[in-house]
Amino acid sequence: MNRLGQWLTKHRNAFHLGLLTLTLIVSGYANQQRVTAASSTVSIPVVETAAQPLSPLESCRQQRDQEALRDIAALEALVNQPLLDEATREAAADQLAVLVSDRQAQSALESALSGSSLHPCVAVVSNGIVTIVTEKSAVTEKDSALVLTLAAAHVGASPENVRIITAES
Repeated sequence: MNRLGQWLTKHRNAFHLGLLTLTLIVSGYANQQRVTAASSTVSIPVVETAAQPLSPLESCRQQRDQEALRDIAALEALVNQPLLDEATREAAADQLAVLVSDRQAQSALESALSGSSLHPCVAVVSNGIVTIVTEKSAVTEKDSALVLTLAAAHVGASPENVRIITAES
């Protein structure tokens, strides 16, 4: 035992360093086990995700639809206003019917063009004038003929009242 005491005295720093290293390893392992056992998974519900940036056409479509809904609400309020004279209410009802008809024509045109080479596109119908806005950079004669045929069928628009606007325009 005397030899062990002399050896520990002689190599005291190395012994302390080894003992400190062993203590750190054991306490680190014990702490890791404690954290792993104590941690539990928490499910955080996602309420809203970041909105994807809208394409210019989709932005145009949304703006068009919001304006139409505001116009429809205003016209409905006029039609349902009993204090207004009959002529004003009839004019509001006529304008409401035209607005609803234009919205249906826009929807029909966009649906009909969804399978064409002009897709994606936005249709705007107002007073018998049809405007098609497309992301396509060039319009072929086939595309023009298709749009003219659809505009005549859905809106009754003549060729001079049909416009096709490309993304490059």
